[in-house]
Amino acid sequence: MRYVFALLASFILAGCATTTTRLPVENLAVSAKAPVEDLRPAAEGTREIFSLMITSDQYGYARLAQEITDPTGARLFSHRLQEKFASTSVPQTKLYHFAVYLNNRSELRKVALGAGFGGLIGAAIMSNNVVREGDVVHTMVNEEAFNALSGDKEYQRAFYTELELKQGTSAFVIYIESEADGQRRFTRTVSPIKPAQPGEKIPLHQAMEAAIQFHLKS
Repeated sequence: MRYVFALLASFILAGCATTTTRLPVENLAVSAKAPVEDLRPAAEGTREIFSLMITSDQYGYARLAQEITDPTGARLFSHRLQEKFASTSVPQTKLYHFAVYLNNRSELRKVALGAGFGGLIGAAIMSNNVVREGDVVHTMVNEEAFNALSGDKEYQRAFYTELELKQGTSAFVIYIESEADGQRRFTRTVSPIKPAQPGEKIPLHQAMEAAIQFHLKS
Protein backbone atom coordinates (compact mmCIF):
# COMPACT_ATOMS: atom_id res chain seq x y z
CA MET A 1 0.00 0.00 0.00
CA ARG A 2 2.87 2.37 0.80
CA TYR A 3 4.24 1.77 -2.72
CA VAL A 4 0.91 2.71 -4.32
CA PHE A 5 0.72 5.92 -2.28
CA ALA A 6 4.29 6.78 -3.31
CA LEU A 7 3.39 6.31 -6.97
CA LEU A 8 0.31 8.48 -6.57
CA ALA A 9 2.44 11.20 -5.00
CA SER A 10 5.01 10.97 -7.79
CA PHE A 11 2.26 11.30 -10.40
CA ILE A 12 0.83 14.44 -8.81
CA LEU A 13 4.28 15.96 -8.34
CA ALA A 14 5.28 15.19 -11.92
CA GLY A 15 2.32 17.13 -13.21
CA CYS A 16 2.25 19.99 -10.72
CA ALA A 17 5.76 20.45 -9.38
CA THR A 18 7.19 23.95 -9.50
CA THR A 19 10.64 22.86 -8.31
CA THR A 20 13.35 21.80 -10.75
CA THR A 21 15.60 18.75 -10.43
CA ARG A 22 19.21 19.40 -11.37
CA LEU A 23 20.61 16.65 -13.60
CA PRO A 24 24.31 15.76 -13.40
CA VAL A 25 25.54 16.58 -16.92
CA GLU A 26 29.24 17.24 -17.44
CA ASN A 27 30.60 20.11 -19.56
CA LEU A 28 27.15 21.44 -20.41
CA ALA A 29 28.51 24.88 -21.25
CA VAL A 30 30.41 23.61 -24.30
CA SER A 31 27.13 23.03 -26.15
CA ALA A 32 25.59 26.41 -25.34
CA LYS A 33 25.82 27.45 -28.99
CA ALA A 34 24.88 24.14 -30.60
CA PRO A 35 22.98 24.99 -33.82
CA VAL A 36 19.57 23.62 -32.81
CA GLU A 37 16.46 25.55 -33.84
CA ASP A 38 13.62 24.86 -31.40
CA LEU A 39 10.40 24.55 -33.42
CA ARG A 40 8.35 22.59 -30.90
CA PRO A 41 4.68 23.47 -30.32
CA ALA A 42 4.41 25.95 -27.45
CA ALA A 43 2.30 23.63 -25.29
CA GLU A 44 4.63 20.67 -25.63
CA GLY A 45 6.91 21.76 -22.81
CA THR A 46 4.09 22.57 -20.39
CA ARG A 47 2.56 20.29 -17.77
CA GLU A 48 -0.81 18.67 -18.29
CA ILE A 49 -2.56 16.11 -16.10
CA PHE A 50 -5.20 14.82 -18.47
CA SER A 51 -7.66 13.87 -15.72
CA LEU A 52 -7.82 13.44 -11.94
CA MET A 53 -11.13 11.56 -12.12
CA ILE A 54 -10.53 7.86 -11.51
CA THR A 55 -13.48 6.97 -13.75
CA SER A 56 -12.03 8.86 -16.73
CA ASP A 57 -10.25 7.13 -19.60
CA GLN A 58 -7.62 9.88 -19.32
CA TYR A 59 -6.85 9.18 -15.66
CA GLY A 60 -3.25 8.21 -14.91
CA TYR A 61 -1.62 10.00 -17.85
CA ALA A 62 0.30 13.28 -17.89
CA ARG A 63 2.54 15.42 -20.07
CA LEU A 64 5.53 16.65 -18.09
CA ALA A 65 6.70 20.26 -17.98
CA GLN A 66 10.16 20.72 -19.45
CA GLU A 67 11.21 22.80 -16.43
CA ILE A 68 10.93 19.73 -14.22
CA THR A 69 14.63 19.15 -14.98
CA ASP A 70 17.67 21.37 -15.54
CA PRO A 71 18.84 20.99 -18.23
CA THR A 72 15.54 20.44 -19.99
CA GLY A 73 15.11 17.52 -22.35
CA ALA A 74 15.56 19.79 -25.38
CA ARG A 75 18.75 21.28 -23.91
CA LEU A 76 20.08 17.81 -23.13
CA PHE A 77 19.36 16.86 -26.75
CA SER A 78 21.48 19.80 -27.97
CA HIS A 79 24.32 18.78 -25.66
CA ARG A 80 24.38 15.15 -26.78
CA LEU A 81 24.21 16.28 -30.41
CA GLN A 82 27.29 18.44 -29.82
CA GLU A 83 29.08 15.50 -28.19
CA LYS A 84 28.21 13.21 -31.10
CA PHE A 85 30.10 15.37 -33.56
CA ALA A 86 32.90 16.23 -31.11
CA SER A 87 35.45 18.37 -32.94
CA THR A 88 33.64 18.30 -36.29
CA SER A 89 31.00 20.79 -37.35
CA VAL A 90 27.54 20.17 -35.90
CA PRO A 91 24.90 20.31 -38.67
CA GLN A 92 22.09 22.82 -38.46
CA THR A 93 19.31 20.91 -36.72
CA LYS A 94 15.60 21.60 -36.36
CA LEU A 95 13.87 20.16 -33.30
CA TYR A 96 10.16 19.65 -34.01
CA HIS A 97 9.22 17.57 -30.97
CA PHE A 98 10.64 16.65 -27.59
CA ALA A 99 7.66 15.55 -25.51
CA VAL A 100 7.71 13.50 -22.31
CA TYR A 101 4.60 11.67 -21.15
CA LEU A 102 4.03 9.77 -17.92
CA ASN A 103 1.95 6.58 -17.95
CA ASN A 104 1.02 5.74 -14.36
CA ARG A 105 -2.45 4.40 -15.06
CA SER A 106 -1.98 0.75 -14.28
CA GLU A 107 -0.08 1.37 -11.07
CA LEU A 108 -2.66 3.88 -9.90
CA ARG A 109 -5.80 2.01 -10.80
CA LYS A 110 -4.61 -1.54 -11.52
CA VAL A 111 -6.52 -1.80 -14.78
CA ALA A 112 -5.57 -3.03 -18.22
CA LEU A 113 -4.65 -0.53 -20.91
CA GLY A 114 -7.34 -1.79 -23.24
CA ALA A 115 -6.69 -1.30 -26.95
CA GLY A 116 -3.95 1.28 -26.40
CA PHE A 117 -1.51 1.24 -29.27
CA GLY A 118 -2.99 -2.04 -30.43
CA GLY A 119 -5.67 -0.33 -32.52
CA LEU A 120 -5.46 1.10 -36.01
CA ILE A 121 -3.87 4.33 -34.80
CA GLY A 122 -1.28 2.37 -32.84
CA ALA A 123 -0.39 0.30 -35.86
CA ALA A 124 0.21 3.48 -37.83
CA ILE A 125 2.27 5.17 -35.12
CA MET A 126 4.64 2.32 -34.42
CA SER A 127 6.64 0.57 -37.10
CA ASN A 128 7.28 -3.16 -36.91
CA ASN A 129 10.93 -2.41 -36.27
CA VAL A 130 10.99 -2.46 -32.47
CA VAL A 131 14.42 -2.03 -30.88
CA ARG A 132 15.01 -3.27 -27.34
CA GLU A 133 17.82 -2.11 -25.08
CA GLY A 134 17.37 -4.00 -21.84
CA ASP A 135 13.95 -3.01 -20.48
CA VAL A 136 13.75 0.08 -22.72
CA VAL A 137 11.86 -0.09 -26.03
CA HIS A 138 12.32 2.17 -29.06
CA THR A 139 10.20 2.52 -32.20
CA MET A 140 9.94 4.84 -35.18
CA VAL A 141 6.88 7.10 -35.41
CA ASN A 142 4.50 7.97 -38.23
CA GLU A 143 4.06 11.75 -38.06
CA GLU A 144 0.53 11.80 -39.47
CA ALA A 145 -0.71 9.27 -36.93
CA PHE A 146 1.07 11.12 -34.11
CA ASN A 147 -0.64 14.38 -35.08
CA ALA A 148 -4.00 12.59 -35.07
CA LEU A 149 -3.51 12.02 -31.33
CA SER A 150 -4.03 15.65 -30.36
CA GLY A 151 -6.64 17.59 -28.42
CA ASP A 152 -8.82 15.21 -26.41
CA LYS A 153 -6.82 12.26 -27.74
CA GLU A 154 -3.38 13.49 -26.70
CA TYR A 155 -3.32 11.30 -23.59
CA GLN A 156 -3.14 8.27 -25.89
CA ARG A 157 0.43 9.23 -26.79
CA ALA A 158 1.36 7.85 -23.36
CA PHE A 159 0.07 4.36 -24.19
CA TYR A 160 2.26 1.31 -24.67
CA THR A 161 1.45 -2.28 -25.60
CA GLU A 162 1.82 -5.44 -23.54
CA LEU A 163 4.39 -6.58 -26.10
CA GLU A 164 6.57 -3.63 -25.09
CA LEU A 165 6.23 -3.66 -21.31
CA LYS A 166 4.58 -5.90 -18.77
CA GLN A 167 1.05 -4.74 -18.02
CA GLY A 168 0.94 -2.61 -14.88
CA THR A 169 4.35 -0.99 -15.39
CA SER A 170 4.67 2.76 -14.87
CA ALA A 171 6.70 4.31 -17.67
CA PHE A 172 7.92 7.44 -19.38
CA VAL A 173 7.05 7.69 -23.08
CA ILE A 174 9.26 10.13 -24.97
CA TYR A 175 8.85 11.43 -28.51
CA ILE A 176 11.65 13.19 -30.41
CA GLU A 177 11.49 14.55 -33.94
CA SER A 178 14.37 16.39 -35.58
CA GLU A 179 15.75 17.23 -39.00
CA ALA A 180 19.37 17.65 -40.11
CA ASP A 181 21.16 17.37 -43.45
CA GLY A 182 17.85 16.81 -45.21
CA GLN A 183 16.96 13.80 -43.04
CA ARG A 184 13.98 13.86 -40.70
CA ARG A 185 13.74 11.41 -37.80
CA PHE A 186 10.82 10.74 -35.48
CA THR A 187 11.37 8.28 -32.63
CA ARG A 188 9.53 7.04 -29.56
CA THR A 189 11.04 5.55 -26.41
CA VAL A 190 9.21 3.68 -23.65
CA SER A 191 11.24 3.48 -20.45
CA PRO A 192 9.91 1.70 -17.33
CA ILE A 193 10.13 3.58 -14.05
CA LYS A 194 12.21 1.72 -11.49
CA PRO A 195 13.74 2.90 -8.21
CA ALA A 196 17.23 4.26 -8.90
CA GLN A 197 20.08 2.42 -7.25
CA PRO A 198 22.80 4.36 -5.38
CA GLY A 199 24.93 6.24 -7.89
CA GLU A 200 22.40 5.86 -10.73
CA LYS A 201 20.61 8.67 -12.55
CA ILE A 202 16.99 9.29 -11.59
CA PRO A 203 14.49 7.39 -13.82
CA LEU A 204 13.49 10.45 -15.86
CA HIS A 205 17.14 11.27 -16.61
CA GLN A 206 17.77 7.66 -17.64
CA ALA A 207 14.72 7.73 -19.91
CA MET A 208 15.69 10.98 -21.64
CA GLU A 209 19.28 9.84 -22.18
CA ALA A 210 18.09 6.56 -23.69
CA ALA A 211 15.62 8.36 -25.97
CA ILE A 212 18.22 10.87 -27.17
CA GLN A 213 20.93 8.28 -27.81
CA PHE A 214 18.57 6.11 -29.86
CA HIS A 215 17.31 9.10 -31.82
CA LEU A 216 20.80 10.33 -32.68
CA LYS A 217 21.89 6.96 -34.02
CA SER A 218 18.64 6.08 -35.81
